[in-house]
Amino acid sequence: MRKTMLKGLVMGALVVSVLPTFTVVNAEDVLFGETIVTGTRVKTDVKDVAANITVINNETIEDGNYTEMSEALQAAGVDVVDHGSAAYPVLNGDTRVLVMVNGRRINFDHLTVSGNDNAVDMNQIPMDNVDHIEVVRGPNSALYGQKAVAGVINIITKTPTPETKTTLTAEYGTWNHRLGSIVHSGGDEDNRYMITYSKQKRDNYDYKNAKGDSHEFQDSYLDREEMTFRYDHFFGDDRATFDFARTHAKDGYGIYLSDVDTGASYGNGSKIDSTIVDLGLTYTFNQKNNGEGTFLRLSRINDQTESPFAGTPYSHDLTGYTFEGQKDWKLGNHNLVGGFMWEDQNLWENNDGSTMDRSAITKAVFAEDRWELGDGWSTNMGGRYEHHSDYGGDWTYHVGLNKRISNDTHAYLSYGTAVNNPTLKMRYADTPYMKGNEDLEQETSRTITLGVDSKINDKLNVSASVYKSKVKDALNWAWNGVTRYYNVDEEDRQGLSLSANYKVNDNWRLRAGYDYSKIEINDDLDLRNTRPNGYSLGVTFDKSRWNATANLTYVTGRSTTRYTDNRYFLVDMNVNYQWTPNTKFYVKGFNLTNEHYETSASAFAGSPGSYAMPERHFVAGVSHSF
Repeated sequence: MRKTMLKGLVMGALVVSVLPTFTVVNAEDVLFGETIVTGTRVKTDVKDVAANITVINNETIEDGNYTEMSEALQAAGVDVVDHGSAAYPVLNGDTRVLVMVNGRRINFDHLTVSGNDNAVDMNQIPMDNVDHIEVVRGPNSALYGQKAVAGVINIITKTPTPETKTTLTAEYGTWNHRLGSIVHSGGDEDNRYMITYSKQKRDNYDYKNAKGDSHEFQDSYLDREEMTFRYDHFFGDDRATFDFARTHAKDGYGIYLSDVDTGASYGNGSKIDSTIVDLGLTYTFNQKNNGEGTFLRLSRINDQTESPFAGTPYSHDLTGYTFEGQKDWKLGNHNLVGGFMWEDQNLWENNDGSTMDRSAITKAVFAEDRWELGDGWSTNMGGRYEHHSDYGGDWTYHVGLNKRISNDTHAYLSYGTAVNNPTLKMRYADTPYMKGNEDLEQETSRTITLGVDSKINDKLNVSASVYKSKVKDALNWAWNGVTRYYNVDEEDRQGLSLSANYKVNDNWRLRAGYDYSKIEINDDLDLRNTRPNGYSLGVTFDKSRWNATANLTYVTGRSTTRYTDNRYFLVDMNVNYQWTPNTKFYVKGFNLTNEHYETSASAFAGSPGSYAMPERHFVAGVSHSF
C-alpha cells in the first residue's frame, strides 16, 4: 500500500512536469529572478537549486505588517505549531528544523521545550529588521549539521544603507494589544548601521471551546521587548559586521488549559521571565564582488530564563559559542564551497532543586560541489563530518540532480542523510519530573525528494514536489510518573506539496497550495500529525493606494483523540492604505471564521483542546517614515 501510494505521488509529479519546486510568495514577476544562499551556502539562482524552496520576500513582509515570525510563515503556507511558550515550524510533517539568522544557527541543541526537543520559539526572533526568509525543505545536514533533518529556515536581516531613514510604527488591537517600534538606519559608503526597538503588550486572549462558548485563556498575556543593532564597516572590498539582538519576555506561562470549559490554565499564575542575547562578529572577504560566500564568524548566544511552573521552581542558563568559516571557489564548471565549525553549548538548569550542568562540543568540516554538466544538467554533492563530544564522529551527505528543461522550467531529484543527537537533558536529567536515559541512540534519517517547477507564462507559476523519509531510532517520550525518552524502531514520513501563483491582472493575484503528510511510527499512524491535509488560498488586491490580502487555510484528517476536531477553516486578512509615500495605515484580522481549534496536539490521548488558539481578533496600525 505504501509503495503504491508513493509511486502514485511520484508519477503524479512527473505528469505535471511543468510545475515548480519553490514559491516566491506574492512576487509573480520575479519568481525566476530570485537568488538564495540557504540551499548551497552561496548565492545561487533558485532554478539551479535541487530543493523545494519558499522565499518570503521583502515586499510580502512589508505589505503583511507581521508582528511575529509565525505570522509571516503561516501566511506563506508554512505549518507552525503555536502554543503557550513557543511557536515552532513544521516542514514535511517534521519539527526537526534548523532555524538560522543570516546563516547562523540559533537552535539550542540541548534543551527540551514543552515536550518538543526540536523547538525554537520563532516569535522570539525580532521582525523589525527582517529583509526576507528562505525556507528549504528536505535534509541539509551535510551543509548545516544536526537539526537540519526536515529542512532549514534562514532569516535574512536587512543590510544597512548609507541613507538616513527612520520608521515609527504603532498598533492597537483586541485584548488591549499595544505595540510601538522604531527602526533607524544611516551611515556612509564605508560605515553603515541599523537600530531597531519594539515593545509589545497584550492581555489574556479569548478562545472558543468545542461547545462554541467563549472563555478567557488564563496566563496567556504577553509583555515583550526586542532590540537589534547592526554595524557594517568596509575595508576596501571586504566587510566586517557586528550584529546584536536582545529579546526580553515577561509573559504569562499558561502553556495549556487544565479545563477547556472554564479557561483555567495548568499552573495558574505561572510567569516566564526570559532574556535571549545573540552576538555575532563576521568578516566577509571580497563581499562587494563575490557576495557572502567566503567569511569567518565568531558568535555567542545566551538564554537566561526563570519560569516556575505549577508551583515548581525552574530556571536555566544556556550559552553557546560558535566559530565557523567557509570559502567558495569557481573552478571551470565546478562551484565549490568548503568550511568548518566549532561549537560549545552549555546547559545549566535548576528544576525544583535538582541542578544539571552539562556541556557538549561539536566540531565539523564540510564541502559542497555544484557541477555544471552541460545541456541544462547540473548536480550538487555535499558531505559533512561532524564530531560530537558524546557520540563521536558521523558522516552525512546529500546529492541532487537538477535539469533545466528550459529557461522557465526545471526538475530535480535529491537524496540526503542526516543525524540528530539526543539532547543533554534527555540523557542526563535527574529531577522529580524527568529522568535521563544515557542509552539513547542518535536519530539517523534518509530522505528522497522529487520536484519540478515552471513559469508557464507571464501570469502563472506552479510547483510540485514529493518526498519520502525514514528515521531510524527516532526519539519519543513517555510519562510514567516522570518523563523519560526512548528510541523508536522506525519512523516513516511521506507527502507532497503543490502550489500555484496566478496573476489575474495588474490588480489581482491568487496563490493556491495543497500539502499532504503521512507519518507512521512502527507502521502505526502518528495521531499527533498537525496537518495531514492542508489547503491554502491567498487572494491579493493591489491598486493605487490600496493593498489587501486574504489568506484562507483549511486543514483536515487530524485525529480526534488528540484534537477537538479533525478539521478547521481559518480566514486571515490584511489591508493597507498608503496615505502618503511615507505614511501607511493598516488593519489585520485573524481567525475571521471564529473557529475553535489548536495547532498543537494534546500531550495525552483523550484530552484534546488544551492548546486552544485565539478566537477572532483585530489589530490596527500606522507606520510613518522620514
